[in-house]
Amino acid sequence: MGSCDECRRGLLKVGLAGAAALLVPACGGAQSAPAAGPEDGGENDGAGDDAGEGGACGTTCTTGAKTLELTFAKYPQLEKVGGSVVVRAPGYTDPSCGLDLVIVVQSAAGKYVALSAGCTHACCTVGYNASRTELLCPCHGSTYDTGGQVTGGPARKALQNLSVCSDACAVYVTYP
Repeated sequence: MGSCDECRRGLLKVGLAGAAALLVPACGGAQSAPAAGPEDGGENDGAGDDAGEGGACGTTCTTGAKTLELTFAKYPQLEKVGGSVVVRAPGYTDPSCGLDLVIVVQSAAGKYVALSAGCTHACCTVGYNASRTELLCPCHGSTYDTGGQVTGGPARKALQNLSVCSDACAVYVTYP
């Protein structure tokens, strides 16, 4: 590397993102929380997750301690209708299973939904079937619509709906 230009750019990005979050009110909380994929237990420190190397990405959504920031740079599947991700939400516990997993789906162009990802029947992690526009539990076949309502058993209880805001940079999920 030779110099610390990359370090300075990273620090500047984080500082600008923090200042923007304090100045721009919108959809939910007050500070960003890390997100991790359920399968790898990894962490997202937020650094370097802007829209691309060429430009800064300022949020129009308010973030907070109980807000996940899912950038399109880190989760490109959310840029497509039908795209989905399951992530860990530190500090969140779904009311049915006690899991910290959330599923986020782009259900229609520019429309995102976020739900608890633990099936209310036996707590298996649901996935999104884009061709059928439904959430499916792989364990016993329960299905849910994108509003979280049960469309096929054995589950009887809906998935918890979470607050969502999006902008050109990311999807922000706020949970109780």
